[in-house]
Amino acid sequence: MPHITIKMYEGRTQEQKDEIVHVFTKELSRIIQREEQFITIEFNEIPLDENAPANLRKT
Repeated sequence: MPHITIKMYEGRTQEQKDEIVHVFTKELSRIIQREEQFITIEFNEIPLDENAPANLRKT
């Protein structure tokens, strides 16, 4: 059961997260030759702070 944990700043859209899940799952499945349904992905979103990219920070 491969499991991917992605730690990133909050602020990404659900569409962006869905694309990440699709791409990571597809590529990991290809690389390790394991069916996609056995791969799980978890997002750990970090609250925005002064180190967050400018495009995510509220002005």
